[in-house]
Amino acid sequence: MANDAYYSSEHFRQQRRLLIDGDPRALICFCVDVSQSMDEWWIEEGGLTRNTGSGFSDGHSVNYFNLKDIRPGYAHYKKMDQLNNTLSSLLQQLKDDRELSRKVAVSIITYSKFARVKYDFLDCVELDVDSCKCKTEKAETAMGDGIRTSLAQLDEMQEELRDADNDSYTPILVFMTDGMPTDDPRNEFSVVRERVQNNTLYVFPLGIGEGADMARLRDMFPPGQVPDRFSKRYRMVMPQDYADIFQEIKDHVRKRERVMVSEGNTVQSVPAIDDIGVNNNQMGQSVLPSFFDELLKDGLM
Repeated sequence: MANDAYYSSEHFRQQRRLLIDGDPRALICFCVDVSQSMDEWWIEEGGLTRNTGSGFSDGHSVNYFNLKDIRPGYAHYKKMDQLNNTLSSLLQQLKDDRELSRKVAVSIITYSKFARVKYDFLDCVELDVDSCKCKTEKAETAMGDGIRTSLAQLDEMQEELRDADNDSYTPILVFMTDGMPTDDPRNEFSVVRERVQNNTLYVFPLGIGEGADMARLRDMFPPGQVPDRFSKRYRMVMPQDYADIFQEIKDHVRKRERVMVSEGNTVQSVPAIDDIGVNNNQMGQSVLPSFFDELLKDGLM
């Protein structure tokens, strides 16, 4: 496991304050796929006048094009740029929120050939948003290493909080990937399922782009706990998809009574219908509805 997190006397001072000030903590670990394919473009269906060729890269088929061949008015972005923009927006919102900024501690793990600790846990009062932006690396997707490193980060921070006699909330793992693993993450997926089943972890497995393997990501949930319409709701394609899911993460943290470890009443998700009939590789625009509106409708907010 490589560690790119920057440590200084100021960092340790801030982390010490996180432990001794007595506030309960909601730990969020963002596990971000930075494989080479995250540098690819997404273009709204019908937005290209022509392709210049096709090939196979980083585990999936790709089409090649020139930027000048994108039709005016059609949405387009690089996957990593869109993820960074939305992640930065969420972190800035948490930092600016007077209630949440002292209660949320964030860590960021990146993975391609192997996993790295990009940003170690600090509360959002001291969060350096600009340093949280991710960059693409190798054309490999070591999902297992990413999950192991993320869970180790969460476990270590929870243990430090317990040693400091601090309460904490059920930790949150936000796992993001756009493709297929180049290692075998079945054991790590099993560990995540077990923790979700035991109410010791809340997970958001997000598929980035139309080629994301949503059927595999479903396996992070125990049977009967897969969120409703998972393959559509947790696939990030249109820019609004990112905004909606990150808003749900913020709303989830704010709804503290659902996730307090000491109260033992964690709720992973509303029991869901099976969406096994969904075509997980369909092309075209995302039809993800607004999570915020859906939660209001269901009376969960």
